Order: sequence, then C-alpha cells, then structure tokens
Amino acid sequence: MTSMFWLLLGACESMPTSGSVFSPASVAAPAQHVVATGAADPRFAEPEPFRISSEELAGDVESKVEGADMLDPVDAAVGSGPAASLPPVSSASSGVAVSAQFPVRLVSTMAQAQPPRAVLGLPDGSEIVVSPGSVLGPEALVVMAVMDGRVQVARVRAAGDHAQIESVELTAQYR
Repeated sequence: MTSMFWLLLGACESMPTSGSVFSPASVAAPAQHVVATGAADPRFAEPEPFRISSEELAGDVESKVEGADMLDPVDAAVGSGPAASLPPVSSASSGVAVSAQFPVRLVSTMAQAQPPRAVLGLPDGSEIVVSPGSVLGPEALVVMAVMDGRVQVARVRAAGDHAQIESVELTAQYR
C-alpha cells in the first residue's frame, strides 16, 4: 500500500500556488504551431454543382442551360455541336400515339390459349396478335396482361431522364 502511495506521489507534478485555496491555478497556454499556408490552389476549387429540375428536363430541347459559362471548353463544344442545332423532336413525327391519332383498340381476346393472346387494332388500320410481354414500339405500349374480353397495357412516355408509365385497360367493344 505504501509503495502505491509513493508511486502516485512521484507521478504527480508540482504546481505553484495561486495564493488562495479556492481560486484556480494559472496554467500557461500551450504554444501554438502556426503553419503558413498559401492561397488556395485554383485547380482544386470545386465549381457550383449543376442542378436542373425534372420540369426543366421535360421542357423544350433547345432551352438554354443555366451555368453554361462553367463548362469546360470541350463540354461547351459538345453542347454547341451539330446535335444542338437539330429541331426539337415532336411526338407526332416519331410515331408515338398522340391523343389526336386514332387509339389502339382491342378487337378480340383468346384467354384460354397458352399463352393468352389478343388481337389489337392499330391506328394505321392494321391488326396485330400480341401476348403478355409484347412491346408495341411505335405506339409506345407494353402488353401487361390478357384476360377474357380485356387487355391491360402500359403506355410509356419519355419525361427527361426518366419515363412516365400509365396503365390502361382496353375492353373489347363486341363479344
């Protein structure tokens, strides 16, 4: 026990008294090491991140991009290349079903067949036999399910960097 007392006493550092029992002792502040740094290197400066909302993405193709002055010369050349001068693509010229066109209609279903099939009438007047999983590219439709007298399709529309998918159920007019 006494060896422990001497060990603790030897490990303590003596401090000068403050002159009063209840006042704290003054301690010298540690020396601060000041490292001289130069100006920030402009090569490592991070530019303001480019932000664009979904509404702006769905907007006009030829709309001006804010912050174009922040682009590198190579990126600016790509943005002003021959593709930037192309006219905007309209959905009517690409063959996508538009509300002004005659819609796809269900002519008949064969729900007992394996796989179940349906006959769809296309806007150009032709008819096509489809099964679940069929993709109608020009009409932007995907056949999801074929039931007795009904077909469930998904209408896919491009919306900027994502797609809008709308579920539509077609019903046969005649049974």
